[in-house]
Amino acid sequence: MTCVYWNDAGQDKFWSVEGCTANYSNENYTVCICNHLSTFALIMQMKDESGSNNLLEWINNIAVILGLAFFACAIITFIFCSWSAKVNNTARLNLCFCLFLAQLLFLVGASHTENKALCSVIAGALHFLFLASFVWMLLEALQLFLLVRSLAQVKVIHKEGLHSAYLLLIGYSIPTVVVGVSAGVFPEGYGSGQIKICWLKQENNFRWTFLGPVCFILTINLFLFCAIIWHLRLTLVHMKSDISKIKDTRIIVFKSVTQFVILGCSWILGFFQGSTLLSYLFTVLNSQQGTFIFIVHCLLNREISTNLLIWT
Repeated sequence: MTCVYWNDAGQDKFWSVEGCTANYSNENYTVCICNHLSTFALIMQMKDESGSNNLLEWINNIAVILGLAFFACAIITFIFCSWSAKVNNTARLNLCFCLFLAQLLFLVGASHTENKALCSVIAGALHFLFLASFVWMLLEALQLFLLVRSLAQVKVIHKEGLHSAYLLLIGYSIPTVVVGVSAGVFPEGYGSGQIKICWLKQENNFRWTFLGPVCFILTINLFLFCAIIWHLRLTLVHMKSDISKIKDTRIIVFKSVTQFVILGCSWILGFFQGSTLLSYLFTVLNSQQGTFIFIVHCLLNREISTNLLIWT
């Protein structure tokens, strides 16, 4: 059951869900809530799509559990393994930590829509954790840009990019401000909407409190990616005589750019959910972010291999 109204503004006329939600529904009646006046109706979905939805939900749960396991492995590796003094893993560690908590909370709590207060809290926590993940993705790309620029200028690198304290301040203050302002302006925006999960509602375009920052961060990451490729080209030109340094530079850039592409580009599929194929791709790629991070930054890392040999 879907609550709609007849939108006859302009040349196109159609049933719209804008401002209307199904507050309660059972086999006898449905309660609709709309924040405006118009001609209302209740539309019933006649085609049975429960089978495909159940399959997608089943695949999502299995994939998320697998991704959480690899997130846990990556977090443990970043904390307990010894790293080069030039490597700052603050951004990667906090990125894994935020995504781990976000996916775990989404897995166990997003479907609990029966308690409105709890559902609103879960939606707010998910809003904060996913926004923080995107901010840490941006900081990771910035770290890579500063590293490659230093290599291009033939500088001695003591530490990649910004100090850990500044990274922590930026990484958690920005999502805190965004979520705080959003909750203060429209607290009713958190909870269960028409998709029946604890997330951001469609009323008053409230979802753009998440989509807006995401689009902004993905745009900046795209520019940083182009700048990284440009500086990398200059770096490799100046390193023609130092084969080992060229190899190390290519490895660093390959790992970081691979993470950027996997973590950033996979979210772009979220804007194109018109087909079942894209829904499956979006589910699989985003649920396996922990797997990709563990493979690229842990299994393919020589320092980690050395530590594993020592432990065994």
